[in-house]
Amino acid sequence: MFKTMKLFRPLLLLTLLALPLSACGADSTPAAGSAAPEQQAAAESPDSQTQPEAKTAETAETEAEASGTRTYTDSADRQVEIPVSPQRIVYVGSEPGDLLALGVKPLGAPLSVIGTQVAYPDLLDGIEDIGVPYSLEKIMSLNPDLIVFNDWDEEQFASLEKIAPTVVTGKSGPTDMLDRVRTLGDIAGRTEEAETWIAGYEKKVEETKASLDLPENATASSLLLLGKTMYIMGNQGFNQTLYGRLGLKPAENVQKLIDKGDRFIDVSSELIPDYVGTEIFVLTNEADTETMETQNALLKSSVWKTIPAVEKGRVHILDSKWNFDDPITSERLLDELAKVINETE
Repeated sequence: MFKTMKLFRPLLLLTLLALPLSACGADSTPAAGSAAPEQQAAAESPDSQTQPEAKTAETAETEAEASGTRTYTDSADRQVEIPVSPQRIVYVGSEPGDLLALGVKPLGAPLSVIGTQVAYPDLLDGIEDIGVPYSLEKIMSLNPDLIVFNDWDEEQFASLEKIAPTVVTGKSGPTDMLDRVRTLGDIAGRTEEAETWIAGYEKKVEETKASLDLPENATASSLLLLGKTMYIMGNQGFNQTLYGRLGLKPAENVQKLIDKGDRFIDVSSELIPDYVGTEIFVLTNEADTETMETQNALLKSSVWKTIPAVEKGRVHILDSKWNFDDPITSERLLDELAKVINETE
């Protein structure tokens, strides 16, 4: 549908790979009555006979500004009339933290999977779950004035547009987190907040880099454990902070994956030594029995025990919630990495 749309979001590694194939092919046909969202929206509009309360000049000016619209060209090169100051945003995608960093809490987002996996569950209170795949009926019930679309499931996009102005923010490949923050700052009318957040984040990155106790020739790699499968990660999710922000050098064969554009590859335990660096980061999920069985088998294996970084105690085990690169996760991850890297055994 969109030439620039992301068909596989980099942060969906923890969601799409975790879902059974049957779930990915779940019935996404709109519920009865959702084929005519204009009619339902009209039925849910406020009673036209209700008399408004008296308004101050300041309130009237604020509401006039909020009710204005402007033309915005989204990442799919579509021109969309959007509110100047949207008040009721629904987010369709895997990175609600992009909005939360701006102080914008969306009315709804697809939380049924990522809601239990992200590093900021404390910020999700009050956000309605729109489901995976997203429910048109649920989105319509929230009466949004703007829909931000950053998802791989385009099947119902035409119906979304009938509910509210819908802007596409995803592109065909990974989008830098800071670029996403600026884009959403523009869309949400919060450009100043976006630049303020970015300035604070970049300062924290420099402070974290200065605090790391690492040799100059250190190399790094990350291994994601997901059920029975192990993945060597390229430059996405967790590694965008590790490599892109903190400047750690990828292990040689990981760099080759990045150069080829591979976001991750699955590996057997026998091949792991070919991809690890002097610092190994293992991303795991203690709540998942199958993942923990895989982890325990790996850590007890003779192949693992003979890896130099393992012998030197340079293995850092973290929760897989850190494999997202939204701004909230990225900022909190700086503290986590400083802690685990500087720990000594």
